[in-house]
Amino acid sequence: MRKQQGLSLIELMISLTLGIVLMTGVMQMFLTSRTTYNTQQAISRIQESGRMAVEFLAQDIRMAGYQGCSSRGANQNIEIGVEDPTNDYLLDFNISIQGYSSDNHPMDGIDVADGSDVLVVRRASNVTMPIVGPTGSTANLEVAAEEEDDCVGDVCRGDIAVISDCTQGRVFLITNFQNVGGGGSKIVHARSNVANQPKNLDAQLGGQQFGAGAEILRMSTLTYYIDESGFGAPGTMSLWRDQDGERAELIEGVENMRVLYGLDSSGDGIPNDYREYDAGLDWENVLAVRLELLMQSLQPNVLPDPQPYFFGGETIDDARIDDRRMRQVFSTTVGIRGRLD
Repeated sequence: MRKQQGLSLIELMISLTLGIVLMTGVMQMFLTSRTTYNTQQAISRIQESGRMAVEFLAQDIRMAGYQGCSSRGANQNIEIGVEDPTNDYLLDFNISIQGYSSDNHPMDGIDVADGSDVLVVRRASNVTMPIVGPTGSTANLEVAAEEEDDCVGDVCRGDIAVISDCTQGRVFLITNFQNVGGGGSKIVHARSNVANQPKNLDAQLGGQQFGAGAEILRMSTLTYYIDESGFGAPGTMSLWRDQDGERAELIEGVENMRVLYGLDSSGDGIPNDYREYDAGLDWENVLAVRLELLMQSLQPNVLPDPQPYFFGGETIDDARIDDRRMRQVFSTTVGIRGRLD
């Protein structure tokens, strides 16, 4: 008998068929694992981003209207002693919480995602700095901290601040700092005439007097809205925050935001009903805010088929789901500490 010199055609075809079957199985396992991995990654990212977005918003909503110890009580008297000729909404600290729609908001040069709400919170920082002596007729504001890089403590040159003594307060613009004996500083609030810049109405705090121990805090207007991400894939939306005219992208994957405002219409310190934004809403009686955030996966085509979702009181099953992104809705209700009983 002659020795076999190679493979027959039948054996070769059988080997190729077995190889194809095995490779098909391997590829199927790989694709299945990849799909599972992408799904798990999308779920994890959505849940993480959703929790962070809710926390960002809730932290500021709870502190809406905070202005030191003058934040509560019937005798509070917070005077606004500064004006901005370019955008007064940034200085409207008498309205601590306010809403707008996507097509009716006061931010210049910013496009908000269609159908998304805009939330404005005005509040002071958590860092207080007491003055070391009475203001007197010269309205001096002396503190024990030294100036460093145009800042003293938590406040810097050009910041809007409030001085508060639990019965009254005054919002003013910090124009400069001066060193005083003993390592302290004097916070200057001069009357400026620079065109198109915020300026104090006067240099004397409107005649208001404050004693030693009155607190100085930095004030901010925080505007939350939804806009297209500057980092994610095309079509990815993000939660943005405009702080005193400077915008920053906070959380990727926030597609939409719906805000309902809890109004106390009976005067018992408890929200009676939650209403959507309306220009005539009684903002002073808003005691709580109900948030609804629609989160989306950062990449499209995560799901095998378009998936309808329920948001804003309606089921969405139109062309908006054709991108096959994964979506989840986060909702919470946040009370305003300074207004709840």
